[in-house]
Amino acid sequence: MAVAIRYGTITPPPETIWALIVAPVAGVICLLPFRFYHEVLRYVGPNVLYRCGMGVSLTTLVLLSISFLRSDQPSISRLAFLPFWMGSILGLTGVRLAGRFILQRTLGTVSGLEKRRVLIYGAGQAGVGLASMLGQDGSILVQCFVDDDRRLTGRDIRGIQVRHADSLGKLIRKYGISTVMLALPSASRKRRREVIEQLQEFKVEILTVPDLQELDSGQATFTDLRPINIEDLLGRESVHPDAELLGSKIKGRVVMVTGAGGSIGSELCRQILHLAPARLILVDNSEFNLYQIEDELGAAESSGVTIVPILGNVCDGLQMRQVMTKYMVDTVYHAAAYKHVPIVEANAIVGVANNVLGTLRTAEAARDVQVRDFVLISTDKAVRPTSVMGASKRLAELALQAIHEDGCAESKTQFCMVRFGNVLGSSGSAVPKFTEQIEAGGPVTVTHPDVTRFFMTIHEAANLVIQAGSLAEGGDVFVLDMGQPVRIIDLATRMVELSGSSVRSESNPSGDIEIKFTGLRPGEKLFEELLIEGDLEATEHPKIMRSAEAFELWEDLSKILQRLEAAIDRRDEETVLQILQETVSGYRGRPALPTTKPVTRDV
Repeated sequence: MAVAIRYGTITPPPETIWALIVAPVAGVICLLPFRFYHEVLRYVGPNVLYRCGMGVSLTTLVLLSISFLRSDQPSISRLAFLPFWMGSILGLTGVRLAGRFILQRTLGTVSGLEKRRVLIYGAGQAGVGLASMLGQDGSILVQCFVDDDRRLTGRDIRGIQVRHADSLGKLIRKYGISTVMLALPSASRKRRREVIEQLQEFKVEILTVPDLQELDSGQATFTDLRPINIEDLLGRESVHPDAELLGSKIKGRVVMVTGAGGSIGSELCRQILHLAPARLILVDNSEFNLYQIEDELGAAESSGVTIVPILGNVCDGLQMRQVMTKYMVDTVYHAAAYKHVPIVEANAIVGVANNVLGTLRTAEAARDVQVRDFVLISTDKAVRPTSVMGASKRLAELALQAIHEDGCAESKTQFCMVRFGNVLGSSGSAVPKFTEQIEAGGPVTVTHPDVTRFFMTIHEAANLVIQAGSLAEGGDVFVLDMGQPVRIIDLATRMVELSGSSVRSESNPSGDIEIKFTGLRPGEKLFEELLIEGDLEATEHPKIMRSAEAFELWEDLSKILQRLEAAIDRRDEETVLQILQETVSGYRGRPALPTTKPVTRDV
């Protein structure tokens, strides 16, 4: 072709005969070092252009060199080599890319199996990268992109057409889409919810790339696809964390987390690890939980962070003091607590001992060894509590405030507490329970049709706890903005629908999964509160508020705590509960709750 272009004839002149013989042989030999022929046709990508370009360039140099050495004989015009170089690259790469395209578009089966037809929602950088990755999988056919940006409508990206979101349903039906992949890492949670709710009516599998926060932190890449979960539907718009607040009490410090193997404790450990502490002390009374979190975080030791697992009991003040002294602890996050309301209700002595005396002993140890900062993880159930668990957490708050006020002149330790509601996905909470029930085919059990709870993702909760601790001035009660309360029946319904099933009810008797009401359990409320009294004071973080609340003086409270400890030692449950009623505002002991006959709700 190059000769024809240069000489204007398809009959090769005599001086070009040698090149027509040598060029194919030289081309094959020159392409071999660049592994051009090692590419599998089905998985050929843009790198074929580089391999081909290098091989053809080397071939052209070889032919030019031979032509120069034959200068005593009629030679090929040097102008013929340019079309040879360009034509060879375009021809070789074009044939391979066209072959790949034909294989992907015309073969209806791969190894005898139907290809999975995929639609990617989002034609930005994440979507294009995802399409490129999926293109290497012969079992997947990316049918089209869908995007909200009308400027992209009708364009082709990597040979895949972009359509507008208005035609989403039509495209799913037309192409028989089985999976929709959301490549919307920077989209607002509101927009993501709208898209997910729109897709649920089509009964397709929905996968998503991680959100922008996970991508920016390096914790995930856009190819780490995961199924949609309830956090995607209930999660709120996150506020970008303040780097200074995150690191001020952690970077370069020795940090200790009690209850490190629990839901919130383990998430605190994960996030603390990314903030470069000098050492991380993990304290837990469960050997299994301690092993799990240490094993998960163990790789961090290679990055210079020393992890120390401590199998310990927070009620053992001597052990806590020894640990803090030995490792010269700077910051304590006290997450150790029994939090499951019915279990603590049935085991009041042990629950109060752990939640109240455990907090007291750990806080005293921190004060005595001059730990700089102590952060108590509290709960909205401590506000006007109706359960032993809630009352015990409120008494723990009072104890911490009293210790701070009693020793604020001499102690270097700043005490504070952070109060928030339910964490999505935490152990023993509604979400994992509903998930198990749905996987078993139901029924899904809800205590009461009107029960509501505040919810927050575990990642956001831990992130805000760390930032709140950095705002402490001493004795602070921080309250996290939990957004709007969620009806548990709505949560259950959404989770059933998210699983691809439908709710069985009077209006839909052919539904898949039934929702039953079991009645409020002992100690449970219909709704939770976050504020005991007074107004909330804004802080520099929009989702962290400071609450000014009355507290007991240490002189008075210490006597109450001595009575409580004595009652616990002699296992006098009646006195323990009486002390809680006398000390904790709003707690009225164990009311006899009317039970609700299990019924099926028409939803």
